[in-house]
Amino acid sequence: MSPIDPTAEHGTRSGDHAGSVDRFSSPSTCKIFHRSRPPALFSGQARSARFLNGYTGSTRFDIRHLLEDLVPRLHLCLIIATLGSIAAIHSAVAQGSMNPDISVIPRFLLQTDDSKYLSEGKREFSRPDFSLDELEFGIQSALNPYARADIFVSLSGPDLDASSISLEEAYATILKGLPFDLNVRLGKYRVEYGKINMIHPHAWSFVTEPLSQQRFLGDDGLNDLGISASILLPTGDVYTRFTVDILRGGSVGNAAGIPDTTGEVPFYANTARLMTFLSLTDYSDLELGLSTFTGIHDPYNRERFWYLNGDFKYKYRPSAYTSLTLQGEYLFNTRNASQNRTLVPFLDASGSPERRQIKSSGLYAFADYQFMKVFSVGARYDWSESPYSAQDKANAVSIFLGYYPVEETLGFRLQYQHTTTQAPGISQSVNSIGLEILLSLGPHKAHPF
Repeated sequence: MSPIDPTAEHGTRSGDHAGSVDRFSSPSTCKIFHRSRPPALFSGQARSARFLNGYTGSTRFDIRHLLEDLVPRLHLCLIIATLGSIAAIHSAVAQGSMNPDISVIPRFLLQTDDSKYLSEGKREFSRPDFSLDELEFGIQSALNPYARADIFVSLSGPDLDASSISLEEAYATILKGLPFDLNVRLGKYRVEYGKINMIHPHAWSFVTEPLSQQRFLGDDGLNDLGISASILLPTGDVYTRFTVDILRGGSVGNAAGIPDTTGEVPFYANTARLMTFLSLTDYSDLELGLSTFTGIHDPYNRERFWYLNGDFKYKYRPSAYTSLTLQGEYLFNTRNASQNRTLVPFLDASGSPERRQIKSSGLYAFADYQFMKVFSVGARYDWSESPYSAQDKANAVSIFLGYYPVEETLGFRLQYQHTTTQAPGISQSVNSIGLEILLSLGPHKAHPF
């Protein structure tokens, strides 16, 4: 089996159950028994032949023999019809018309860092804080053999008294039956932009989000209301998919621009991704992707931005107990702007307002080694500028360990991260340690194996 499944993250195609009832259909089976009835019991010509042969039995004797021969056949047809009904009910249940899959995944976080007393010239770790980072509920089901629905709601911490349940994703996916074998997704969902944006945090190998994702896409990533269409390209044995999204644009202010407080309908945003999947050997695969994202980042001046993103994922899996994953992304940002995110106008050397062309970028790369199936160890490097300034920079080095004693249902992740932030006149470094505990109830697992 291929170490990377390119269709698993996009959606699992439902099986086709059509025709499973026809083999047990009762009407056609009864017709077979009707055709096999003895002509001496149901044909007038046959009854005349009996009299010609000297048969002198009474009418009552003919009716009694008729019933004795007919009743067992009627019983058999009734049994076959009942079996056909049971098969039809079973097929309906298999197609997801009954209860959906329900999952609950809580993520607890114990963390500490040494940033509290840096202003006083001290570097001292704070008292570890234990909190509920997130509680996620998942409801998933096949709607029919052609489509499925997925709904995820979450309760975010650490202040549970002040937090509320929010809708993380709610979308339907049409997997087959459309022209050109199109896949269509509509609703609110994590957009297929880059690689890590599509993955829920509980499925990461590490604890913290990469800096480039935080700065350019926000804490919640690129998650918006929209419609997506994807198609497989005719590239022979190489799996290649092209995806286009039309988004409402409501998440741009949180992810890539200035929050819109005008109360007007947001401007549309668009994304596209081209990905290809290469099977290198029997044990190794490579996935490559190229994405773009554009929208209005300044709703007051109607300024547009463009993101260009390249991603890769290499996985070597010689057995079910050992694997090596290498993954990374590079993001390039370009935009014209006359003010920053806090609505402070840009000024030139003379103090006059100016419109700037900003170009900035960010990247991350990590390696994750799994051994003995339940252990993993890895490292990650982050480097990122900010959407509105190439002078505002940050970089980080992380080391993380994972332990999953009961496979997908329980997980522990320990991470150390050293982060350095640089801006004009400011430079600061912070060390942080975090221990994440994950529990998984239901089929939506905390960590894929």
